[in-house]
Amino acid sequence: MALGIGKSIVLVLDGFGVGEQPDAYLYGKRGANTLSHISEVRPPLKIPNMARMGITNLTYIKNLAREEESIGFYGKVAQRNEGNDSIGGHRELLGVFQEEKFLTYPQGLPTDILQALTEATGRTFLGNTNDVQAAFLTKFGELHIETGSPILLVTDDSLVHIYVHPQKFQPDEFYLLGHNAWEVLSKLGVGRLHVHYFTGDITHFDVDTSLPKAMFQSPPLQPTLATYLYDAGIPVYTIGKVSELVEGAAISDAREAKSNAECLEILNEVIREGNMNQYRQSFIIATLPDLDAFYGHNRDVIGYIDALETFDQHLPRIFRAMENEDMLYIVSDHGNDPTAEGTQHTREYVPLLVYSRMFRPRRQANLGTRVTLADVAETIADSYDLNARFAASSFWENMVSQL
Repeated sequence: MALGIGKSIVLVLDGFGVGEQPDAYLYGKRGANTLSHISEVRPPLKIPNMARMGITNLTYIKNLAREEESIGFYGKVAQRNEGNDSIGGHRELLGVFQEEKFLTYPQGLPTDILQALTEATGRTFLGNTNDVQAAFLTKFGELHIETGSPILLVTDDSLVHIYVHPQKFQPDEFYLLGHNAWEVLSKLGVGRLHVHYFTGDITHFDVDTSLPKAMFQSPPLQPTLATYLYDAGIPVYTIGKVSELVEGAAISDAREAKSNAECLEILNEVIREGNMNQYRQSFIIATLPDLDAFYGHNRDVIGYIDALETFDQHLPRIFRAMENEDMLYIVSDHGNDPTAEGTQHTREYVPLLVYSRMFRPRRQANLGTRVTLADVAETIADSYDLNARFAASSFWENMVSQL
């Protein structure tokens, strides 16, 4: 602890890439570059704070110049995991690799899995669509109420959603449906299952967030960075869906947030008022979902741009909330180019921006392109002088050597 790091704050911009990885051909069509491609649609992007941090040095951004005197360190980060989903990305970011990648079903669940679900739950299923752009609840809601058959939505994130109406499923039936479905899906390589209630009528069916929700997921097979930090007496905060993705990790306080706005409000509160240990240390990791969930999968480029620019406008609030010894890491878990065909994630490098008032680059801010998501975990562990070591080469020494 000679360097006196205080809070480590990790912001995960879900679905934000800066150019295809060399193995992109294994994950669909090549050529994705989320940041560069959206900049062609409405130039120039209004992201002055990220530009000052060095993001314009990572890829071509129309009408925005490189930043020669960035206020922080920057790099292009590769994913080492074989999957292309949020589970693998977040867990690698916390130092854990999946032994096998979770499966995705771009065309919906195959017939044999549907049959297994029917046998396990005693129900036939409607929908089984991967088209997140379709108004699937409106399309199938009335039929569900008539038949009692649950509605299936399968995403590209190895996540299966099941939707039912409270008229058809009492709470005990609701949880039993989820339990029995997860018994099947968990053995077939699916990463997560969410079961939701929806309400309304044919004019507008929607998920009812006031009613219970059941979530099932495959836990990490190894301790994560969060667990090592917690065991070292450092309070650990998770905000947003990262809490679910690292289920089983030691967490001091898990906060739910369904949007970027909710997430950022909670983040500012935790930075300013959250518990710290006697050395004024804590670890905060927050996942901002909007770029991926609301705009990337829906291929809504303008919405994506608006959300990114709104996030950039919020950055000064985070800077002001931070103390001198705090470290901010802005990163992503995977790409999701809204200009690409289809609705799937895109296999891309993701940006890494590192900022602290105490650690300013003096000679070379560029961390290069050999950084991986797992390096972030090791760097945070090293900055707290923990004995924990992950399978990565830390860039911490590179940063410290430039002070």
